[in-house]
Amino acid sequence: MDRPIDVGDLVGAGFGALFVVLNAGLLGPIGHVVTAVAAVACAATTVLAYVRRRRAGGDAGMFPLTRSYQVVVAIEVVALFGGTALLGRLAPQLSVPWVVLVVGVHFLALARWWLVGARPFLVLGAVLTVIAVVGAVIGVVGGPASAPLTAFVAGVGAGVVMLGGTTPRAVRSLRRT
Repeated sequence: MDRPIDVGDLVGAGFGALFVVLNAGLLGPIGHVVTAVAAVACAATTVLAYVRRRRAGGDAGMFPLTRSYQVVVAIEVVALFGGTALLGRLAPQLSVPWVVLVVGVHFLALARWWLVGARPFLVLGAVLTVIAVVGAVIGVVGGPASAPLTAFVAGVGAGVVMLGGTTPRAVRSLRRT
């Protein structure tokens, strides 16, 4: 049985959709719009499942904001902004893989120090890290001209993985209510 849809799912679905919307430009105007609409629909499905759960009397599904959680997220924010600022000047095609890498490592860190041994975080962190490395390799080999492909592979790849983790559970939740 699935765990209930919670605030973490909202965050994952929202950022997953954002990754897709911002990085699907390689698909051309029509493909980009269709993909963006599909990603937003997936995120909206997660929001709907969460709202229905709340209305049915479920708790807020808020995760504990422990000290370890706060430290991991603070390091993530510094790494995101510092890394993208630096890469924006030196190798802009690596900015999206950097963001995906930081998000992936943040999930690995959360599984280690926050929800110790949380398998979904370990798997998600590992998959996002691999996607980031693949995107970075494309960016290094292809240079600045590879920016659209690098953003597509890393950004859309990450978004699809994140939405793939939330949307099916949200759909199952909606079918039960």
